[in-house]
Amino acid sequence: MANPITCKDTTWLVSESRERALSKEELEDLERHIAECSFCKGASTQFAVLFKQLDNYLGNSKAEKDNSG
Repeated sequence: MANPITCKDTTWLVSESRERALSKEELEDLERHIAECSFCKGASTQFAVLFKQLDNYLGNSKAEKDNSG
């Protein structure tokens, strides 16, 4: 078992997962920490909602730009 990761590490990994695929070890560490830390579990849920809204906004903005030109 790898060393436990911190809340700061968890935040960084959640952010990194938007940019690249996490390694198996990183993903396992992230999932383990979120399962054990109620603060990070809540933050992870909030990040998921925020990222979905951001994706929807950016997708809609791109479609609007494509249609206006």
